[in-house]
Amino acid sequence: MGYFNVPIVSMSARLRPLCLLLALNFSIAQADSPVDLADLPFAQLLAQEVVPASTLARQISHSPSAVAIVTAADIRAFGYRTIADVLNSMRGLYTTTDRRYAYMGGRGFGAPGDYAGRIKVLIDGYPTQDSLFNQAYIDESGLIDLELVERVEYVPGTGSVVYGNNALLGIINIITRRGGDLAATQLSTALASHGGRQQRLSFGQRFDNGADLLLSLSNFESAGQDLYFPEFATAPQDGWARGQDGERSRRLYGKWSYEGWTLAAAQVDRRKDVPSNPSSLTLFNTPFPVRDENSFLNLRHDADLSLFLSSSSSVYFGQYAYSNRREFEDFSDGIRYAERQFEAAWWGLDQKFVGRWLPDHALLLGVELRNDHRQAFHNRYFSPLGVPLPANVLDASTSRRTASLYVTDEYRFDPRWSLHAGVRYDDASDLAGNWSPRLALIHQSSPQTTWKMSYSEAFRMPNADERLNKSIVAAPEYVAAKELVWQHEWTPRIRLTATVYDYQRHDLMLNGLAVGRSQSYGSEFELEAHWPGGTRLRSSAAWQKASDIQAQDLANSPDWLGKLNLSHPLSAGGWRAAFEGQYVDSRLTLERRRLGAYALVNLTLSSERKWQGWSAILSVRNVLDRHYEAVSPFDWAPGSGRDALRMDGRTYWLQVTYDL
Repeated sequence: MGYFNVPIVSMSARLRPLCLLLALNFSIAQADSPVDLADLPFAQLLAQEVVPASTLARQISHSPSAVAIVTAADIRAFGYRTIADVLNSMRGLYTTTDRRYAYMGGRGFGAPGDYAGRIKVLIDGYPTQDSLFNQAYIDESGLIDLELVERVEYVPGTGSVVYGNNALLGIINIITRRGGDLAATQLSTALASHGGRQQRLSFGQRFDNGADLLLSLSNFESAGQDLYFPEFATAPQDGWARGQDGERSRRLYGKWSYEGWTLAAAQVDRRKDVPSNPSSLTLFNTPFPVRDENSFLNLRHDADLSLFLSSSSSVYFGQYAYSNRREFEDFSDGIRYAERQFEAAWWGLDQKFVGRWLPDHALLLGVELRNDHRQAFHNRYFSPLGVPLPANVLDASTSRRTASLYVTDEYRFDPRWSLHAGVRYDDASDLAGNWSPRLALIHQSSPQTTWKMSYSEAFRMPNADERLNKSIVAAPEYVAAKELVWQHEWTPRIRLTATVYDYQRHDLMLNGLAVGRSQSYGSEFELEAHWPGGTRLRSSAAWQKASDIQAQDLANSPDWLGKLNLSHPLSAGGWRAAFEGQYVDSRLTLERRRLGAYALVNLTLSSERKWQGWSAILSVRNVLDRHYEAVSPFDWAPGSGRDALRMDGRTYWLQVTYDL
């Protein structure tokens, strides 16, 4: 057992999410009324961005999957600060952190230290992952402040047919706001636990000629904590990492749109001090800073070429740089310090056409070219006096060019039936070509009930880091996915979603060879509701069973996840109170040690209207100050006690915003 494996309640851990949902079922059943959910039917909510027909080419909400959405209103009501916060509230997803980065997990993925992940993260359709590690940046290293986000969409299941590499098990699409939505110059300041503070300046406006502009810059800093690690509590160390948890993040974002043209750019520069000593070779309680610089420029043009033909064209450029510096514990070989500097640069073209020439068909044709022309790794080493050691310098570089063709068709052959079929072919300069097919059948058995059945196959190319370390044996991994979805609008304000799925993955790396296989299967259930007085509810339970390439239970994969999000407007002064509960079942560490389950409670108070331009949010996370552990990704010797990391107790965030 871990250091903090304390039972949370006496009932069986597997029954807690189900009991929670049964209680919610009873309360919701009493709330029948003709008012629409959030004043919009669910279909309109999913498609609220779609105005011209050309946006169909990039609107993933129409996917034949169990789409989950968190809106800007949810983000504000529950005080979310990062994309990781948003994902933790979503059905079947969870995140972990090693105090460097936050990592996604769910549906049988989330292995400790898995930078690549298996879900593709997009900002308005732009693929945000870097080309070195394919890392999804969802914490303070992310590219965008949540105040600029209109909604976050999660589309589970393979997305490789349209989105290609890295969309192995799903898509996260972040839809940004428009300048006209902000319609002000906005100043914001925030204070947080552990010396955290943030400042943001944003400007948004829609001009008389129809042009729309959004500009924003922000700065976040945190002094961090002094953290205790009992495994290092032996002389001469006392187990405390002091002054090694600081963080700084600076962001710039801009978006301009006019008559079908959209130009967006973003840049983030984040430095994080790592207190948890991720390497067995490094010296504990010494500076271990990591720095990530990420930026992109994306130009898109949407046009209706004719009554039956639409186009969506985009060209994008991206850059990424990573660096760290560490001190070795044993420098008998004359090497005391090491410095890593990695760089990547890429550009791409993506052209989509949507045709409606044939009755009852919506045909999408696409071509994508991507050139990862710079993938460079540079390691330098230094003597105890800080003198560079040229003989030990390591330089490596690589590149990749990828050409892709894809086609999908939505065929509505009956008023209640539609068939979705698609295939994509990707040809990379360093790999053999790969096919990604998808077939889905959608049946609307009644105006309130929809069934979705799908089968798909997808792949993930080895990233540059894997190719560098595994050389020619690095190969794509594949997945075959089956999914059944049932969606029912109990009333116009209450929606139920149930899903069962099965993923079979193969050609996973095992001892440097692509021979491993794994399986994950599970089910998910979600309730969404809205009452006339403004109360909003979203609750879910997810069960998953996942095995690794050795047919053992997958590490860091909880069997059960439970979520409860409930917000209610207060009668006095236009405030909203929000309650969030999260349950995560027990998980195995890399040493096959089981960590205890935990439940967290978060409370948020937010203003729903502005007073003379002023508004505020106060959020308290982990209100009950639960002590719990996360699975550690660090590859230390067995029995070292480094297979788990203690997470934060109670924290707060206070933000005040003023619109000029």
